[in-house]
Amino acid sequence: MKSVSMYLFGSWAWLVFTVTLLIMVCCFPFTRTVESTRTLGKRSASAMLKLMGIELNVEGSEHLVDGPSILVANHASYTDPMIMAAALPPKFGYVAKKELKHIPFANYVLGKLGTHLVDRVNPKKGADDLNKIMKSNKAQDSIVFFPEATFIKDKGLLKFKRGAFITAIRNKSPVIPITINGSRDLLRSESWLPKKVSLHIKIHPPLNTSNEFTNPQELSDESRKIILGDLNEPDLNHRSFS
Repeated sequence: MKSVSMYLFGSWAWLVFTVTLLIMVCCFPFTRTVESTRTLGKRSASAMLKLMGIELNVEGSEHLVDGPSILVANHASYTDPMIMAAALPPKFGYVAKKELKHIPFANYVLGKLGTHLVDRVNPKKGADDLNKIMKSNKAQDSIVFFPEATFIKDKGLLKFKRGAFITAIRNKSPVIPITINGSRDLLRSESWLPKKVSLHIKIHPPLNTSNEFTNPQELSDESRKIILGDLNEPDLNHRSFS
């Protein structure tokens, strides 16, 4: 019976996701700005979770700032951007791997949402992409990074890449660490069967890059320490995305 229940929930979750996504995309031609598209995205993500019966608890929203900022969060599932969209105000852009633009319709959807695509294979192109992100952040855009750059099936927090922290220090933007608990169980890597779970998002106080943190590695280490402190998973700092 437990197995049947899991398959029923998984089927329902995929139905909700597919139908809501199609409705959202059909509404895209009527959104004239990135801000209005992100608002639509937030409402769609929230509706998906509610229809799936998944509880989302958000703690620490008062730590978000009005000006441009860099948010860094642990990455454990394909569902993380959807969860973050539901949890955060609709003013944030996201950083994603450039390979996603080759998925049908993904390039259109990501473009409408103002997503920043980064080349993870070619170092020169990746550096150019990072420079564009820096300019965008300097122009009042707030950006969400997943500094592990990937996720794996095993539980644990991987080593952080430094791109988010270089961007923050050069633009003197505060870094806000965020801990996501529950998304790995919702949809684990190498599995296509979602599970019903409770999600908890903790938004930590911002780290000041104007005078407190001026070294990208120190900023990365402190952000990682904060995230790991509230993450119910082990430290995998010896492992990283190649």
